[in-house]
Amino acid sequence: MRVSHVFSMNTDKRPEPPMSHGWFVMWLLTILFFVGEGFSTGMASREETSNIPGVYSNYPSDGARNLSQMLGQTHHIPMEKLVPDLLVALDQITKYRIPDALPKVRKVPGHVVQQYACQKPCGALAVYRTGEGVYLDEAMEPETNVFARSVLLHELVHYVQDMNKELVDIKECERWYRREQEAYALQKRFLEIVGSQIRVAYSQGQACDPDTGE
Repeated sequence: MRVSHVFSMNTDKRPEPPMSHGWFVMWLLTILFFVGEGFSTGMASREETSNIPGVYSNYPSDGARNLSQMLGQTHHIPMEKLVPDLLVALDQITKYRIPDALPKVRKVPGHVVQQYACQKPCGALAVYRTGEGVYLDEAMEPETNVFARSVLLHELVHYVQDMNKELVDIKECERWYRREQEAYALQKRFLEIVGSQIRVAYSQGQACDPDTGE
């Protein structure tokens, strides 16, 4: 995982000359004042930032903690409970209305998933098909594996996108591209919330073929 900014202390600095007792007291009071001000401002900033729609706070909300406790553990969660729980997670981290009806989730051999997703052998682990539901590689065990849960959540994102008619007025290739981007972003967000060290990213270069426009 890439670290954007690193703050390090400089230990090569030469020692300052000693100061008198009076100056030391004034210096200490000044430092305490600014530290106190900075702490108060920082706390206010954290509260304000966490209340801005669309801005993720570094300090987990009660909802995020609940999601982590509910879905970030490796205890067994039956599929009939896991799918509703993942939709509850999407209700908290997306803009979408969550449908009352649950999609069907089927475990099938990996080559079936690959055929549906790529029409040839590929690395696909799951796929959502409109009107049919989610097909999951039978080797995946989201009932006990957190990353596998994130894969299932990714496909459930496509389900709620479909049910909410997200981006239906644009080209199919552009719609597919932008929906996929969002699904990967939400899968990554889910992994962060539940405390997983695994990260995912979408690397497709462009939405539509520049020659055909499809």
